[in-house]
Amino acid sequence: MNERRLRTFAALLFLLLALGLFWGALFRGETFAHRDLGAFYRPAKAILVPLAKASGGVPEWNPFFASGQPFAANPEHELFHPMTALLFVLPFEWAFRLQVMLPPFFAVGAMFALLRGLRRSRAGALFGGIAWGFGGYLLSNTNLLPILFAVAVLPLVILFAVRLVRAPRPLDLAGLAVSFGAVCLAGEPSTLLATPPLVAAAVLAVRPGARARRVPLVAAGVVLGATLAACTLLPGLHHAHKTRRAAGLAASVVDQWSMPPVRVAELFAPNLLGHVDERNPGRYWGRALYPVREFPYLYSLYPGLLCSVLAVFAWRQRRLWPWLALAGAGFLVALGSHLPIWGLLRHLPLVSGIRFPEKFALVVVFPVTVVAAHGFDRVLQGTRRARRPLFWALVGFVAVGLVAAPLVGRGLPVALRLAAVAAAAAALVRWWPGRRQGALIACAAAALDLGLAGKELVPSVPLARVAAPPAFLEPLTRDGRDHLLFHLAAWDPKLKEAPGLAPPPIPAQWGLAMTLETDFDLTQLGWTLRGTELFWNAIERDASLMGPLLRRRGVTDILRFRRGVTRTGGRLILPPGMVSPLELLSSPETQPFAFAAEHVELVAGESGWIDAVARRGGAAGDTACVEARDLAFAGEPSPADVRVVERTPLSAALEVIARGPGPSFVAVNQSWDEGWRLRVDGAPARLLRTDVSLSGFVVPPGRHDVDLQYRDGWVKAGLVVSFVAALLCLALVLIRRR
Repeated sequence: MNERRLRTFAALLFLLLALGLFWGALFRGETFAHRDLGAFYRPAKAILVPLAKASGGVPEWNPFFASGQPFAANPEHELFHPMTALLFVLPFEWAFRLQVMLPPFFAVGAMFALLRGLRRSRAGALFGGIAWGFGGYLLSNTNLLPILFAVAVLPLVILFAVRLVRAPRPLDLAGLAVSFGAVCLAGEPSTLLATPPLVAAAVLAVRPGARARRVPLVAAGVVLGATLAACTLLPGLHHAHKTRRAAGLAASVVDQWSMPPVRVAELFAPNLLGHVDERNPGRYWGRALYPVREFPYLYSLYPGLLCSVLAVFAWRQRRLWPWLALAGAGFLVALGSHLPIWGLLRHLPLVSGIRFPEKFALVVVFPVTVVAAHGFDRVLQGTRRARRPLFWALVGFVAVGLVAAPLVGRGLPVALRLAAVAAAAAALVRWWPGRRQGALIACAAAALDLGLAGKELVPSVPLARVAAPPAFLEPLTRDGRDHLLFHLAAWDPKLKEAPGLAPPPIPAQWGLAMTLETDFDLTQLGWTLRGTELFWNAIERDASLMGPLLRRRGVTDILRFRRGVTRTGGRLILPPGMVSPLELLSSPETQPFAFAAEHVELVAGESGWIDAVARRGGAAGDTACVEARDLAFAGEPSPADVRVVERTPLSAALEVIARGPGPSFVAVNQSWDEGWRLRVDGAPARLLRTDVSLSGFVVPPGRHDVDLQYRDGWVKAGLVVSFVAALLCLALVLIRRR
């Protein structure tokens, strides 16, 4: 096929797909806020540039989440990923939209390059690229940005590995390092674990004589790529050891999204079990298959009916057996708790911190797409007689759709769609109009099929719905004061249905710091999580402690449900005249960011903290609880005056006047972390962990200048290692040029 004509045809297809899938975001001023995009990624990315400016460089600390949390070290923020650069060069809204819209198109190009490297025809490579980039799996991940960024570039990793095995060149080694480094920079562990098996399947499909002696080159490229991504991996691994994931996750957390076996049928029909729509949740009728979450982790696995059928059509080719074997193994892992395999795997060191086995559907869909491209070329180059089994297979799907239509009730549209798509594909196979025309029609049909099926996977909403703060939060964003918000309603089951404000940390995008929120992605510091859990344990023991404990943490505002709001049939019922079910309560008498504690309690362990605050009762708001092994005195410290001279995300300058005669204890309402360094009058001092998760320190009588500075040495070390690896990759490129 003429390359120029194919490029023109592909560009036209991409334009039509962009218009069909992203019309609202491109031309109606809408944005993406579905699922995790609105609940976490949009708020986290909205504060990135302001944090970087306020920090004067790399934003290592985030003061807006959970009384302060590491930012650069948390891989969930993809700080060093190339897509994040868009936020620094474009207006936020366009940068955020492009982070969702660009990866599918890049994925098409990456899969096209891989399939060409596997010696597929240009048309076959384009067909496979469309099935991958606009298939249900990848579009389902547009609301899960770390996975989206990783899987979009994944085909390039496999391409350069194959090229190294066939005929090694320095440029291919650099390409493997850069592409695998990009996967690592996304910070998504399940994709990293899935990459070696996919590379192995591709290498096994290469002629045996070249494999054994060149596999070490592939390993070297992978190591160099991991080194290139050290700026994410080194601090990310260290950060993971400080989170809930360090000791492994419980089965109740890990198994929540185990893929039901019946979902394999979605390779042939989109939304076979329905689709979760936040405006109409009743559209999904497979809830019994997900007893915990009640809906899928991945909304769709559909790569196109023709793609799946072609993959079955090509299975007899022996060189494709490694891919097919891998797809079968990936399916067994994705089943999760439905089989004992996952129960064994999740005890392995690298797997123990991964949630949701359904993520490994990647290892099913990716091989199916590669094998389908081989089947496409077999049909393209074969005779009418060779295409006959494919024709009758498609006729069988027409029959299944027509027979099922009157039997499936709410699934009627799915059955009729299956019959219509299968009939169109069967007609194309039966009356194949020649190699060139048939290939173009098949690619166009695949694009149309996936475009129609994928539209509901990338919903957009009016910008005004998510960009502006709700009316009850506007006063906090205008008064210019520092606020610390406690989202009490987030712990009420009614919140799931409450309009106007999603679960935290969404208020952070409007400059509102929060505390005691839920750990959305299980990347909070471990003691922060325990502090939140123990807070609720203390409240369950004595509800009157909520006020003093919130005062102790410096909470200035509490968000809760209004009185009179009820819940019936899964919907909130508001009294007549009530506009919003949520209200904001101000707490003017609260502790500042740093204050002198009036009492110090020495405690032993977490249960000791609960006992201490119970003893103190209403006075718990003026008390600092410190582990007995960390402090030499208890009781009444000397009074002191504490003034915050200057505060940035990475530092705080305090003036402390301790009146004596004994030492004073200064409590700091900020999460404790080893990266914080304390200097009193220029001399290093010890920063103590107080009240399970907060900070504090002791000063002697007199006036003192106190400096708190945050520096994450792992971030700096990672940047240095990444820089050296980048120079090595550049050297490999220059060697190729010479």
